[in-house]
Amino acid sequence: MRLKTLSLVAGLAVHHLFSAAAAYSNGQPPSRQRADQARREWKAINVFLVDLLRVPVFHTLARDVCGIVTLAQALKGVTASVSSVRNDAGCADVTVLFARGTCEPGNVGAGNAPAFFDSLAAMLRRDGRSLGVRGFAYPASVNDFLSGTKVRGSQFASTMQAAAAECPDTKLVLGGFSQGAMVIHDGAASAGPQVMSKASAVVLFGDPYSNEAVANVDPSKVKVFCHEGDNICEEGGALVLPPHLTYAEDADAAAAFVVSRL
Repeated sequence: MRLKTLSLVAGLAVHHLFSAAAAYSNGQPPSRQRADQARREWKAINVFLVDLLRVPVFHTLARDVCGIVTLAQALKGVTASVSSVRNDAGCADVTVLFARGTCEPGNVGAGNAPAFFDSLAAMLRRDGRSLGVRGFAYPASVNDFLSGTKVRGSQFASTMQAAAAECPDTKLVLGGFSQGAMVIHDGAASAGPQVMSKASAVVLFGDPYSNEAVANVDPSKVKVFCHEGDNICEEGGALVLPPHLTYAEDADAAAAFVVSRL
């Protein structure tokens, strides 16, 4: 049974990973084609993750947040060649401050965030505008997630205030995934209305606090993506199921929302 399970996993991996990476066999595609290529890759990887978590031996890993998130991020990072670290220098027309989810690598993760950045950058380029991304560096530990500590929120508020002071003319966009969405909620409450008035849009994916408003910001500036069946987002639970790992699907919708609020 174990051999059959591993064979099935290997088969799924080969099928989806190769279909996602095939276009890179001759090197990186031209920059104007990268957004479309990225969308195809994310869809292929998301299908693979859902298939993988249906295998009993891997479904049990859904109770181990770091185990399943690390697996998912590793697969996405390898096949899509995405960067999980963003500390863009200078002052762009639009700046995204992003908080990654529990156990994600780098400072923005390798799950939905890179796809969102790609989509937003492409939409802004059409209007001749630039995008800068800065990841929020914090532990993103399981303990912080379970305890619901507010410390990271006050730290994020300071980061936001510093970014606004450094680049007073940039349009600030706040984004977060899973525990990162919690950080945004806590940061907004800590920052107060004056600092939050500098936020043009707030985009949250798989938000554990989805039933709570983001403090000190007009609700029309906030968009929460919460997939059906996502235990963490729908119920405020701690079970990582397939719907919680597929928010790259919402990259275009999230980017379009942001552009509509700038």
